[in-house]
Amino acid sequence: MSAATYQLLALCARAECRPIHCRQLALAAGAATDWEDVLAQAEMHHLSPLLYTHLKAAGVAIPATVKRELRSRSMRHLVANQVRTRVLCDILSVYEAACIPVLVLKGAALSHIIYPDISLRPMSDLDLLVPASEAHRAQQVLADLGFEAPPLSSSMPHHRHLTEVTKCVEDIPVTVEVHRRLCSDYFDSAFSYIRAALLGQRVKQGRSQTALDGVTGPPYPFTVDGLTARTLGHEDALGYLCRHLVSHVNAWDFGRLIWMADIVSLAERFAAEIDWGRVQRQSPVVLRTLSLLHVMTPLSDELLKRASIEIGQAPEGIGVEFQGWPQVRRGRSVLRDTFFPSEWWLRLRYNLGSTHALFSHRWIRHPLYIVGQAVRALLERLGWPKALELTGRHTTKTAESQ
Repeated sequence: MSAATYQLLALCARAECRPIHCRQLALAAGAATDWEDVLAQAEMHHLSPLLYTHLKAAGVAIPATVKRELRSRSMRHLVANQVRTRVLCDILSVYEAACIPVLVLKGAALSHIIYPDISLRPMSDLDLLVPASEAHRAQQVLADLGFEAPPLSSSMPHHRHLTEVTKCVEDIPVTVEVHRRLCSDYFDSAFSYIRAALLGQRVKQGRSQTALDGVTGPPYPFTVDGLTARTLGHEDALGYLCRHLVSHVNAWDFGRLIWMADIVSLAERFAAEIDWGRVQRQSPVVLRTLSLLHVMTPLSDELLKRASIEIGQAPEGIGVEFQGWPQVRRGRSVLRDTFFPSEWWLRLRYNLGSTHALFSHRWIRHPLYIVGQAVRALLERLGWPKALELTGRHTTKTAESQ
């Protein structure tokens, strides 16, 4: 992605634009010459509806063909999200009748809380958090509702969610992930695999009927088509969203701009209500992530002041994702790109914000990370399960984003 394309899309990575963003959008749109690249990258980052809405609000003139395509995509996302919303309501109603506590995560909740229209927050699935002890029963309920569900024994007990289930509604695929943990990583799944292999059985869950893993505060209620649903409280939600974003900023994957839009928009929308002291204590990743997002899509003075966000110098290579091994295996620059990624990527990956020193992470921590990935790749060639296989998901998806 070109720097001009990323700058344009990054400015649109928020639910609502203020006058300062509209002025910057006009300048960024004028610098964008490859609109095919803009369209392709906008869809890859799930940002097409926000791009269309903000360009229109800013009065930016764009090619007619681009405008028609963005309008068409926005309508498709609206229809798809309307279908997913109806299915979500059906699931929540059945869970309530079955006395299964549930929180709605990520886009399925945020599209109704912080975005002016549900079409502005495209979704690839519905993420639901239930108590670990209720996860299999929640999955069975989905199977009873007509979702295609694999055997429950195929999921590794340390992974954050069960294997996804899908059904087609009005020609739109609706995928649901039942989460039993907010977060887990590659090593959690590996540990679970080793325990299962050594003991010949799955690790027991041992959680109470009502515990929701990783939730530290009261849930936040919101309305979905007249039905009351619940999601994470603002402090928990910000921590979860930032950890989720950073987990995808790795040697195998990349961070989507729509996830950055979720973080910025939630922080802006509830800046006066969030307990920023609590956020600092339990999730310092939030403030450091926001300091980096500020250089991409400027945060309001109110948010900066309330959250006491430290803003340093803009890092070099904003938007330049990881381009080395294992994503690229040959070429003159593969060694350089592997061990010397952009400053922006390093700061986001290693939770450094825009002010922390970079030296030890560039010269020690990141090289050790690459060595670890090389060991992992070697073990996989020798027969160790790949990341997707460790979660029980034997699919042909792109690289797992642990």
